[in-house]
Amino acid sequence: MADFTREFAPVTVRQVFYAATLNNIIEKTEDGYAKIQQACLFGRRNGTIPYWQNAGNSRSFYQVRSFQDLSNASNSFAHTYKRDFWAESADAVEVWLEKEALAGVVSPVTNEYRIRLVPTRGFASETIVHNAIKDAKEEGRSRLFVKTLYDFDRSGQDAEAAIVRRMNEIGQTMGIEVIHERLALTLDQITQLNLPTRPAKKKSPADKNWAYDFAVELDAMPPDVLRNLVAEALEPHMPQEQRDRYIQIEAQERATIRVALTDLS
Repeated sequence: MADFTREFAPVTVRQVFYAATLNNIIEKTEDGYAKIQQACLFGRRNGTIPYWQNAGNSRSFYQVRSFQDLSNASNSFAHTYKRDFWAESADAVEVWLEKEALAGVVSPVTNEYRIRLVPTRGFASETIVHNAIKDAKEEGRSRLFVKTLYDFDRSGQDAEAAIVRRMNEIGQTMGIEVIHERLALTLDQITQLNLPTRPAKKKSPADKNWAYDFAVELDAMPPDVLRNLVAEALEPHMPQEQRDRYIQIEAQERATIRVALTDLS
């Protein structure tokens, strides 16, 4: 477990669980998952697994950011200043993710490309879908590319379909073309990667619409494969050469900020 988290960090506990089942370390049951949870907790507490290597965004906190003085604030601002890679682009690109717990796994890639990552926690609210189109409109975009990452089960696929359908409806009213690309999970990916399955839920009448007797969680995809999948989908929109050019400009602008704010303090 420590080797897995070290190699693929940051990863979720559930990703550790799926890796453990594939390597026959633990049984693929709820009891097995509980054991992995306890083992990960023990590993973090005894220092075997650094806390940052276990991603988890399900618990947030809110606080106004404050500084000791102007000098401290200027250093912080210069260090965190990021140039907008998309300021001159007619396109907006976003990645929508079913599970907030996986945001820490995917965000290193979306941060590199300076795009928005939207964890929806299942079905997205009307407000968040509307605001995505509204923001694209206000930013002067003509197209919004939406890349989605959802479980291969009835709930996940229905949530994804609802997002795409409503985005297209709102986009038509605002004059924004919405272009959807499903990144995961697909039946081909499940087959090619030999991902572990679980029995499909058949509790509600809607569940009977699911055409398969199995389901697969997005967490079952190895973290490096998941991140590479996202990067490959984003690269055509913002190639490495273009990102490198913006990063050079960003470094120059950071130096200018430090000088300017130092003079003020």
